[in-house]
Amino acid sequence: MEGRTYPPTKRFRELTRQEQRERMDTSADLLNVLQWNRGDPRLSAWEERFLTSMVRHIQTFHGAAKITAPQWDKIHEILDKLAKEPTDQSEETDPED
Repeated sequence: MEGRTYPPTKRFRELTRQEQRERMDTSADLLNVLQWNRGDPRLSAWEERFLTSMVRHIQTFHGAAKITAPQWDKIHEILDKLAKEPTDQSEETDPED
């Protein structure tokens, strides 16, 4: 996942006011996105547990939640997977004559 920038992972108290606001906004947005995608049948059991743990982490620590670069990578990987349209299986089967 080269070329991606991540929010700072410093402790919340060490962030500037602007960085704190950005982390709060990012956490709120991410919480909505992760909650929306939980339960998707395209997720593996591991991905479902990962999303659930991230939701709990954000809910527990609110905007003070720091998300590491590897966690961001996995979140992006899962969201990219879900962004792809599911294959239409009706095209794969021959219609009955």
